[in-house]
Amino acid sequence: MTTVAHDSVATVLAKQPALAGRICDPDEVLVPLVSPPLAREHALGLELILEGFLLHHGTSRHVGEVEMGAAVLAGDYCYAQGLVRVAGTGDLAVVEALADLVALSSAAVAAGNDDDLLPLWRATVAAVAGEQGPGTADAVRVARAALREGLPGPIHEIAAGLAPIPALTEALAR
Repeated sequence: MTTVAHDSVATVLAKQPALAGRICDPDEVLVPLVSPPLAREHALGLELILEGFLLHHGTSRHVGEVEMGAAVLAGDYCYAQGLVRVAGTGDLAVVEALADLVALSSAAVAAGNDDDLLPLWRATVAAVAGEQGPGTADAVRVARAALREGLPGPIHEIAAGLAPIPALTEALAR
């Protein structure tokens, strides 16, 4: 299992020579939200996956300007490192939720359904964090399945019942 007690997205990215000198260390968006209910590995995994998504489809929070090819590779690296950290905990339900998050987020962007991104991310984070109420893991799993079938209503309904996360909203504004 990877030790991440002192890791951050910036320290993980700094291990990539192609990004040398381009790393900054802004406040983490999701780690404070889900920690302490989540293990640090889960929280950092979420944060890395968010950065991977932003490198592919938005504006990176942790990497300064890089060529598109380097941004795509760095995004792939973040996705992989995020899932590796979560998988290392043995929690397959969280791995499934985050893999679904990656796939559904990319599909939403490809289909031009950017309005689905924030509800999808917020509901998934709530489910992974074990929040009670509308964001339960089972309800979000069903809502993600509906979204996969082109029905965004359930994920939007769940997200509407959750507290807003301004930093996540800003990060996903692309």
